[in-house]
Amino acid sequence: MLTIKDLYDIVEDKIANEAQKTIIRNNMPPYIAERMCAAIDGKEKAEHFQRLLMEYNEWLAEQQRQQEAVLRF
Repeated sequence: MLTIKDLYDIVEDKIANEAQKTIIRNNMPPYIAERMCAAIDGKEKAEHFQRLLMEYNEWLAEQQRQQEAVLRF
């Protein structure tokens, strides 16, 4: 289950990624900067997907536990 700390971590990571992309855009040629920024965005999306998958797995495990409890009852 996502906690408040998890949400703060997500926001902190987003802010850090945006700052990093700004630095890259200001210091690199545009064709390089866009590729590097796209890589940062891709990594961020992968992390979000991984969190979503973990949440789904936790939810699924809880559903299975509840179903087993109902069947035992």
